[in-house]
Amino acid sequence: MNIHNRKTYGSLFGRLLAGMMTVTALSGLFPLCTSAAPGNVTGEKNIVVVIDPGHGGSNIGGQIPGIDEKNATLITALAMKEELEKYEGITVYMTRSGDADLSLEERANVAGAVGADFLFSLHYNKAVPNRLYGAEVWIPSLGENYARSYACGDMVLNELCDTYGLYRRGIKTKVSAVSGVDYYGVIKHASALGIPSMIIEHCHIDNEMDLPFFNSPEKLVQLGRLDATGVAKYFGLKSTSLGVDYSGIQKTTVAPAMARVIQDMTPPETAAISSASKNNGQITAVLQGMDSQSSILYYDYSLDGGLTWSALQKWNSVGTENTVTIPGNGDSLTVRIYNQYDLATQSAVVPVL
Repeated sequence: MNIHNRKTYGSLFGRLLAGMMTVTALSGLFPLCTSAAPGNVTGEKNIVVVIDPGHGGSNIGGQIPGIDEKNATLITALAMKEELEKYEGITVYMTRSGDADLSLEERANVAGAVGADFLFSLHYNKAVPNRLYGAEVWIPSLGENYARSYACGDMVLNELCDTYGLYRRGIKTKVSAVSGVDYYGVIKHASALGIPSMIIEHCHIDNEMDLPFFNSPEKLVQLGRLDATGVAKYFGLKSTSLGVDYSGIQKTTVAPAMARVIQDMTPPETAAISSASKNNGQITAVLQGMDSQSSILYYDYSLDGGLTWSALQKWNSVGTENTVTIPGNGDSLTVRIYNQYDLATQSAVVPVL
């Protein structure tokens, strides 16, 4: 389906949202979505989570023809809630179940009021300029909340990226240079209440690379189900109806952050071209990229000395060296190599032999 066909997409989008909200209303979930899942038969502590559909009301969020972020997040959140409630031992709340304005503090306060074990704020990304693509999560920068959110974020990205195919932009922190605390308000306010949290940025709605992952209402629902699976794996939940048991699944663990984990604010230390050679209308090049503080995510290239640049290309290498194939017959090549925080270092211009 072409997401830029506003009439067609908007009609399907509206019908799906109306249907899901009707089910919600019939369950007596307005204005705050609450629903207790079956009791934990093992006698372990019941898990309480709050799902926050980002934006709402006059706060529309990102927009492209045919889709508003505030509606997309609500569809995904309702699907995440429905999927999580198939597991035993979990109670799910939502900050909003309709088109409502909520402050970031109010969203965190919902989690505080119900004694939440975790707050998930769902979003869709949009960048200026619109060159970025992929999924990322933002987490608290300090203490146990950092460690728990990192472990859970890894599980969620495993589903969105390894299972579904979105490009992994990583698990990130952002600390305000002014206040010295977490930059994102919903994370800051949840942390003040002692609640682990994360912002899930599912994909970039303004980039063609991500278009196949969200360009139908059914795919917005699928993203919510993937979120739920990642959360269920993190908490080690079981579901009789789904026939799954994640109680023994291994999780990534990191130590609690004794000092704030500050975002990488410097570009990669290394951006170089080891070799570049022509081969049947293509250029084979060996690139060197290194960043000691964060991962390398993308590169782009220029065949005219930096006057024009390609779209961002995936850095498909776990090490510092990446052999790439570039279409064209240029006589020179230069590249820019980007880290996890989208900061770039440009290489020298090298001849293509």
